[in-house]
Amino acid sequence: MARRPLPPHPKLVHTRADLGDPAASRALAGSEVLWHLGFSLWPGGGGEGLNRQATRSVLAARPGRVVLASSAAVYGAWPDNPCPLGEEHRARPNPQCPYAGQKLEAEETLLSAVPGVALRICAVLGPGADPRVARVADGYRLAVPAIRGVSQRLQFLHEDDAAAALHLAGTARMTGVCNVSPADWLGVEGIAEVAGSRVVALPAPVLFAMAEWARRLRLSPFGVDRAVLLSGPLALSPARAERELGWRASKGSAEVLAGFLHR
Repeated sequence: MARRPLPPHPKLVHTRADLGDPAASRALAGSEVLWHLGFSLWPGGGGEGLNRQATRSVLAARPGRVVLASSAAVYGAWPDNPCPLGEEHRARPNPQCPYAGQKLEAEETLLSAVPGVALRICAVLGPGADPRVARVADGYRLAVPAIRGVSQRLQFLHEDDAAAALHLAGTARMTGVCNVSPADWLGVEGIAEVAGSRVVALPAPVLFAMAEWARRLRLSPFGVDRAVLLSGPLALSPARAERELGWRASKGSAEVLAGFLHR
């Protein structure tokens, strides 16, 4: 089920609806396994209410098992983050990033009511990337933004590897939360090297103000809500996924980013 049309397929019955519509719960009712991928990513437009309604619709369908596509952002980007972050580390969403807080709320709501797993996935890139996400990533070819005096670590996962992890999680017995990421990561200097650009480090207040200015002028889809994720290292350990799902990323962060930027 999705809002956008899909090409016909002999093994697919497609219901075109929004997760907030009553038709959604009816279409999903009785699912043995329900993959919940629908979430409002963009600030504004009532995203918080839409995301909560989507979670309620998933619960109303009473699935036998749920797999939630969550986000690395639930850990928050903080200067004291260990590197890498394991699932035992407490989730501390940055308050400037409502999306992260809403993802954590969805995790807690769903996993307290339905057997299942929340996959905390790092940044995903590939041919199917949202055009707005692609636009932001393409900006690395001009400059890599950074917060002065802060250590940063980022990961990039190919969309095929993300899909493989979601598939495996649907048939596994795993419950709780699980990180999905490559085993490696890049600092801002590494990102700049891959992109063939340079690092532009600014004080946090200046970077946040510039990000909001760019969003309001529609030069960027993101504002301080994503710029704040540069406030500390945000690299995940995929050890549990490797151990319990038998999953491992086929490409490292540098290869994924390079393949995307030089497509």
